[in-house]
Amino acid sequence: MVDQCACRLHEEGQNDFIATCRGHEAAQVGSAVCIEVGKDFTLPYYRDLGVVLTIGMTPYEVLRTYTQALHRAQTGEEHTSEHHKDAHFKNNPAIHHWGYHKHNIVTGPAPVATQVLHAAGIAFACKLRKAPVVTVAYCGDGAAGEPDFLEGITFAAHHQLPAIFVYEQDDETSSSLQTLPLPNGLEHHCIDGTDVITVYTIMRAAMQHAREGHGPILLEMKVHHPPPGALAVNETYQDDSLHICQQYLQERGMWDGEWAAQLKKRFSNEIEQAMQDALRD
Repeated sequence: MVDQCACRLHEEGQNDFIATCRGHEAAQVGSAVCIEVGKDFTLPYYRDLGVVLTIGMTPYEVLRTYTQALHRAQTGEEHTSEHHKDAHFKNNPAIHHWGYHKHNIVTGPAPVATQVLHAAGIAFACKLRKAPVVTVAYCGDGAAGEPDFLEGITFAAHHQLPAIFVYEQDDETSSSLQTLPLPNGLEHHCIDGTDVITVYTIMRAAMQHAREGHGPILLEMKVHHPPPGALAVNETYQDDSLHICQQYLQERGMWDGEWAAQLKKRFSNEIEQAMQDALRD
């Protein structure tokens, strides 16, 4: 629902950049719920709306991130002339960088995969301090093709750091991980990123593995982007993570349609209010 609000803001010109999390929900929520909030460190990438909401950002804070970024880009607060403001807006789209200091979410940079290096550095510091802290870095959309990615995971493997690297890989595109020479000392698992139960189970084991000092793990989570047009009409398609989760619950007699309808209504009202408050502020 928050993602749909962000899309609405984009359509209405209130948001300059949108990277939907649709299709990634199970990979993001199922893994982020294993993170110890305020203790572990999280470095999300720009699609990770499900991660930041799970860790504790509110819909209002998320939507403020969109509207404030556009405001800064349009006004060019650090520029004085109109010419510089226009140039700044054209060359610097308002990409949302998920920073949330009080819950140890580290603000991500615009260059792809740089957060992997940052995660390795944070994990190294935690190991030196002998703190039982895990650092989790998320990436995707071609990050494995960047030198920063290989350097980060190699450093983590060499020093056996308490780090988890979550790679959200669209199953309709070829993975550069297949040809990447992964370093020794790095566990690599490829899993179904549309199944929240599988993601949660594997991620929980990986967090324990890293926290106990057994080294880093790379989790390649196969996700499925919605087909063209599905976002616009809000369709439920076969590989929708939420639809798969609902089916799982229904098969086990654990789905309550009345509860789901009440929850949807409550969340709709809360998120609509959050969007209005974000625009007002």
